[in-house]
Amino acid sequence: MKAEDRKALQTNTLADTLGKAVEGLKHGPSRTTLIYGGVFLAAVVVVLLFRYFYVSSEATASGRWVKLDEVVFPEQLTNLLEDGDLKGTPQERLARFKDARVKLSLGLRDLGSAPTRAIGRINEATESYEELLKTTGRVPLLQQEALWGAAKGREALGDLEDAKKYYKQLTEEHPNSTLGKDARAQLDRLEANWKDATELAKLLRPGKQ
Repeated sequence: MKAEDRKALQTNTLADTLGKAVEGLKHGPSRTTLIYGGVFLAAVVVVLLFRYFYVSSEATASGRWVKLDEVVFPEQLTNLLEDGDLKGTPQERLARFKDARVKLSLGLRDLGSAPTRAIGRINEATESYEELLKTTGRVPLLQQEALWGAAKGREALGDLEDAKKYYKQLTEEHPNSTLGKDARAQLDRLEANWKDATELAKLLRPGKQ
């Protein structure tokens, strides 16, 4: 094919293509083009929304961690737990662990000097640990603390059978952990001194067996 013929053919092809493009513009985009365009636009919107909410969520979570980290005194912890922004969040759960830990520690410390106040704190801490047990199944360290705290609290309150139950569960589910080994020792102690422990429980809490 001569150069002149090739050039003429290319010119005709280009003209034909441009003609179709112009004709297409006159009639508007095809149905298929509109569908693909809509799908693409929807995908872009979804990605942008996901990114927006992800960034917003990260910023919000970061703020909650800062609030929890700033807690120093029990009064601050009480105020934090009343913050509706924390409800149902991991930060709230850890705040409740911290609250139970503080109350149990203070309660056990004051059991001899201020028994009424101490028992109230121990009871609150124990109930918190028992409630937290329902949500810690997938977090072994938190589950161990909840079991250990519930066992210590129940023993201090004179509920020895419940204390044994929690100690036993801790030893069976986490036998090689530090708290699991301690629970085994506490369980052995209770069983070896059951009579004395029962008498002590009666003195601390009349009516408890």
